[in-house]
Amino acid sequence: MERPALADESPLYRYRFGTAEFDEARRELWVGGLLVELEQKPQQVLACLLRHADEVVNRQELFDTVWEGRPTVDNVLANAVAKIRKALGETEATRIQTLPRIGYRLTGPVERGVSGRRLNSRLDLAADQMVPGREHFILDRQLGPAHAGEVWLARHDKTGEPRVYKFSADGEHLAALKREATLYRVLHDTLGERDDIIRVLDWNFDQLPFYLECEYGGCNLADWATQPPGLAALPLQQRLHLFLKIADAVAAAHSVGVLHKDLKPANVLVTRNGKRWQLRLADFGSGRLLDPQRLEQLDITAMGLTVTQALSGDSSGTVLYLAPELLSGAAPTVRSDIYALGLMLYQLSVADLRRPLAPGWEQDIDDELLREDIAAATDGNPARRLASVTALTDRLRSRDARRDARQRLRDAEVRAHNAERLLERSRARRPWIATAAVLLLAGLAISLWQFMRAHDALEQARRQTAIADATNRFLNDDLLGAGIGGDSPAWYERNPSLREILDAAAQRLDQRFGGGPLLRAGLHQTLGRAYRSTGAYIKAEPQLRSAVELLQRGAGAADERSILAQYELAGVLSHLSRFKEAGALLDSADASAGARLQSVSEIALRSHLARGDVLYQQFQVAPALVQYRKADNLQRLLRPEDARLSAHLLLAIAGCELRVGHPEKAGRIARRVLAGAPYTRERIGLAGIALARSRLGDALRGQQRYREAIPVTQRSVEDYERAGGPDSQGAITALSTLGYLYSLTGDDARSLQIQREVYQRSLHRWGARNQYTLVELLNLGSAEQESGDLDNALQHIRQAAAGLAAIGGEGSPTLQAARVAEATVLGSLGRNAKALQLIEKVDPKAYQATTSDPGRAAVLKAVKAQILLDMGERRQGESLLREALVEMRSDGVSNDEMAPFRKRLAGVAAPD
Repeated sequence: MERPALADESPLYRYRFGTAEFDEARRELWVGGLLVELEQKPQQVLACLLRHADEVVNRQELFDTVWEGRPTVDNVLANAVAKIRKALGETEATRIQTLPRIGYRLTGPVERGVSGRRLNSRLDLAADQMVPGREHFILDRQLGPAHAGEVWLARHDKTGEPRVYKFSADGEHLAALKREATLYRVLHDTLGERDDIIRVLDWNFDQLPFYLECEYGGCNLADWATQPPGLAALPLQQRLHLFLKIADAVAAAHSVGVLHKDLKPANVLVTRNGKRWQLRLADFGSGRLLDPQRLEQLDITAMGLTVTQALSGDSSGTVLYLAPELLSGAAPTVRSDIYALGLMLYQLSVADLRRPLAPGWEQDIDDELLREDIAAATDGNPARRLASVTALTDRLRSRDARRDARQRLRDAEVRAHNAERLLERSRARRPWIATAAVLLLAGLAISLWQFMRAHDALEQARRQTAIADATNRFLNDDLLGAGIGGDSPAWYERNPSLREILDAAAQRLDQRFGGGPLLRAGLHQTLGRAYRSTGAYIKAEPQLRSAVELLQRGAGAADERSILAQYELAGVLSHLSRFKEAGALLDSADASAGARLQSVSEIALRSHLARGDVLYQQFQVAPALVQYRKADNLQRLLRPEDARLSAHLLLAIAGCELRVGHPEKAGRIARRVLAGAPYTRERIGLAGIALARSRLGDALRGQQRYREAIPVTQRSVEDYERAGGPDSQGAITALSTLGYLYSLTGDDARSLQIQREVYQRSLHRWGARNQYTLVELLNLGSAEQESGDLDNALQHIRQAAAGLAAIGGEGSPTLQAARVAEATVLGSLGRNAKALQLIEKVDPKAYQATTSDPGRAAVLKAVKAQILLDMGERRQGESLLREALVEMRSDGVSNDEMAPFRKRLAGVAAPD
């Protein structure tokens, strides 16, 4: 009787016979515990023989089942059987018997269990077909359904290279494919190539069937765990090592704002890479981007994908691995991904990837530290759950050190307890000896906490409490107490300024607190930050430098506190125009930070923020913007409730957007901060509100809305003056902008008056050689030129240029602005040859970085054209001026700025 061909709906089995095992679902043959390569057709022949073990399967049936009746050469079946025997080896090969001219039989015994089910393709895809649109890739087998419809393994027809294709035929599933492609681009464009995240190689979103083409990462972790010798055969340390590989990939995704949302063993792929197992995180089809604006920042929207809605889903994922808050409707966060990782950590620890985290799970884990780590990652309250994946991996990687420290502490406690019992008997006779001994032993116990890692909450709390207590005493007794200026409270009767109070306290710090370096470092940092907040960078620098030196001495260069202090000092150095020193300090801190820079950590956040500040102060706006955006993303992950830091980063980004020619974006950011909660005056301070108003004024100026910008900027000046005094940096900068706005409205006299005041305030605050002062001197020269005072204008501009060259070198952006200003004045004085020489030396890109006004390259061209016309080069000058005006109009240069150039062109073109 002829048996029917295998139906598409039939189950797939895992067969065991002798030392061999064959899994139909995964198409894998294991012999003697080793995976053996076997081609597709021999695999299908073997499956047919195993399904009918101890039965004769005739040749025609094998042809009909495996080759589907297609014409073949005569010996194709014999070759397939020969390959099966070779793969099985000498012992098991004898099980396959040949019946000449009839067929074959595989002798038993054979055990079998259901491994899966043959999937029915709803897209009319079938094995051995060409991948639509990919002529060299042939479909091998269907791996399973997916968010996007069907998943298939395909192989290159010549090289055999495997690829995975995710197919879809409708809009809903297509959105999931687009989401995965978009999130992969975010990961790739920010993290680069990584061997722990599956690569998306190509996609087709234009015609049916839509697909996503990915690299092949092996079988999934859940299936791999069941293969011989099985997950339980691995020691716990190796299983934890596998988990750390998974967690590191998730941490990398989190660091650029990508949530996975469907973390589970089935979405981790495993393949052998030499002698080790390579794990890759896959399937971001349910993922989410925490900040969709990153797409615009990375220019990913150029693909033409509609992803806004697709990126906002909240509750997709596998129920077993969903955090409790997601089940109640809350939005996914970093902590919900951490919950899923915590569950996987538990499953790997017990070597069972199907076990749920049920009540009493703690009894399955013998290691108390591991129990604590799992509990911290899977706490039902997300507020108590670990805040970052890095916090979890740090705990796991330091288990041995934590265990040793905990044991030493327990031993010390036992010794102290025993000593107290023994000394109790002699307390009456020798009380002072007994007390001293107990105190010494207790002190030993306490000192052992010093061996604990910085992330150990109890030790960290103890250290920080000690520093906080001393800091509070210092602030209350030395800053606010009556004795700060002597022994009499009369010090306060004359209402000393904050800087006077800080100066007096600084003189007493090292005398009053001569203790350990960590305590003194905290106090120096307190003073340095106070000086910095008032804009006294010159006085903040030695305080923060002392903090760095003390922290490196007391905690080591690699300690987080030492590294963060260096970032803080680098920011202050940039405000003092000591850019080379600031850059070297950043490099040193980054080197000490090492891999922590790639994690979701305070170190990574502060590194990006400090680099952004240093770059921005040098007018390197584009790279500064990249750094600020990275810091902003980390702030959202690590410190979402820190409104002050959030506002600072947003307004720093707005400042960069202004300088790269995006005033509308900058204006939207400023209005967002000024809109109120969470950016209230109580949370971000009056100076923060003043900065937002200043950014809004600059944005309005960039949109040529000068008269609207004036009252906004005037209000900013007033807020800055109330917050930090008339000589605060914000007040000076805002006042300078106000003067420029008046010049743009034609009120040159008012502009010059304001700019003179700005320069005097700058001299008083920073001194004559600081970059800020030199820039304001340059602005003063420009204002003098506008008012017709060319001699003073030339003197001041040249003085500013010399100082800026000394600070920033010949490539300094501010020096380019000074050269343009000097050339303009020289042209007005009729010294055209020198003016042309200066214009030729200006770098247009560097010049553009000095201002938010667009089209500086075109303006340079127009200035050069005017000089040529003044030199009598009419034809060349006229042509260049026409070209410049076209570019200025295209670049968005204001009509007011273009007006004198248009007038000059009209005069040249008019008939003599």
